[in-house]
Amino acid sequence: VYKRMLRGKKPSRIAEKRIFLLDKIGFVWSVGHRAQWFNMFEELKKYKETHGHCAVPYRSSNYRLTNWVSKQRQRYFEMKEGKSAVMTAERVDMLNSLGFSWKVLEDNWHEMLEHLKEYKERHGNCLVPQRYAPNPALGRWVALQRIVYKRMLR
Repeated sequence: VYKRMLRGKKPSRIAEKRIFLLDKIGFVWSVGHRAQWFNMFEELKKYKETHGHCAVPYRSSNYRLTNWVSKQRQRYFEMKEGKSAVMTAERVDMLNSLGFSWKVLEDNWHEMLEHLKEYKERHGNCLVPQRYAPNPALGRWVALQRIVYKRMLR
């Protein structure tokens, strides 16, 4: 049935239901390198269940997952440029279904901007101390924005 689908033939209604049920439990249709991708995808799902997000940090104790997540982003952008056959629309959809972030740095920047807006709402200004105890990352981020801005002016 699965091979018929790959050849473009439509499976029967019963087959579609069976495929749906197998997909629902994470059934791996192809083995080999593809199976490894699905295994890592399952690992990412577990990570999300534990941490509430898919942003595996670069300094994670799970180096394999960190590396895999980084590779997915790289292959995604290669796919968008027509360079990668490894990343597929199906995989993109699967990762998107987990809330996977393709542009981590950009997403983090916008998240910090939201924190800065909250700070301004509370304090009436954007003068976040570098060592701001309630959110040390915000203090460092604000200082970095000033550094980047000054470099840009040179």
